[in-house]
Amino acid sequence: MQSADGVETAVSTALAQANSATGQVTNWTGVSGAQSLAASVDAVSSVSVENAWSYVISNASAQGNALTVGANANVDLDLEQTAAGGSRVSGLSALRIGGYAGHTVQGASAAANAVQLSGSGAHEMQLAQSSGADVVAGTGLDARDAEIETFAQGAQAAGNSLTAGGWEGNPVADLDQSQSGTVDAITQAEIGTADYGGVAASSAAGNTVTMANDYGYAHAQGRQTNSGAVRATTSLNIADFGAGLVAGSANAVGNSSLVSNIGADAYTGLAQTNTGPVTAQVNFAGGAGGVGADSGAALSASAIGNAQSAYICSECPVSLNASINQVNSGPVSAGVNASHTGFVNALTGSATAVGNAATFSSRAPEQ
Repeated sequence: MQSADGVETAVSTALAQANSATGQVTNWTGVSGAQSLAASVDAVSSVSVENAWSYVISNASAQGNALTVGANANVDLDLEQTAAGGSRVSGLSALRIGGYAGHTVQGASAAANAVQLSGSGAHEMQLAQSSGADVVAGTGLDARDAEIETFAQGAQAAGNSLTAGGWEGNPVADLDQSQSGTVDAITQAEIGTADYGGVAASSAAGNTVTMANDYGYAHAQGRQTNSGAVRATTSLNIADFGAGLVAGSANAVGNSSLVSNIGADAYTGLAQTNTGPVTAQVNFAGGAGGVGADSGAALSASAIGNAQSAYICSECPVSLNASINQVNSGPVSAGVNASHTGFVNALTGSATAVGNAATFSSRAPEQ
């Protein structure tokens, strides 16, 4: 816990990992083993400031089992990560502003099992991730009696996560991701005056794969299974935002896979099964402010049982092969609740709920 009456800038960072392995390799390397979690991992960044003339920054990140490898060579990975039911992983950022702050920035992330393999070379991955843990990522801003120029918040939670790719890499992943715990991403803010608005976002996923690669073959196959509750919630109470835009979003997905490849062929073929409830909710309450020409609120919520996307270069002589098998039987819901007691220049809200979504497209290489 950090506290101060008056400061120029305040920065707080909290990081917690139960099991962590990191490495940077320049020659062929084989990585194999297992990581297991059967306890609680909590990262808490708590800051209380009466007046801050510049920035107040608070970040918290928690991981149960984590492996991070940067590679400039071939890597063979054979790894099993397990987070037992009854365990908990939480990353929480709490911020209180009593009088004034120029800008506030908050971030929170939490994952039961996480792997990141990036760089160049042929990266062959055999990865099994299983989680029954409860995962929570949350940001909370209490500035109900304060004035803030701008604010930014983001909370991201995942049961199982893989991030792979790089430049002239060849990531090939054979995956088995299974998630049965509760995954929550929560963003909350209560502000007396937000002069120029701000942004708040929450994102929750049971299982997620992100493969972003340039000029090397990219391949993702295997299966993702989610049976746990996945929830993303963003709640904003902004009394006055006279000259700015307030943007709030919540995105929740049971199983997610994204393969983006530039300059070479790609393959995506994950079998996705979601039986758990997936919920995205945005709540907004505005006060008497919002009188400026640029003032307004833009709110969006999206919930998807299974999502699979792939992108390739539109100007490259390459191809994309995809094999889609998606089954959703869990309830999927998205909602936006908005109210305003005074004048506001614009107030928009959208909510989208989808059982299964598959998107394939090409894009310009510079995008």
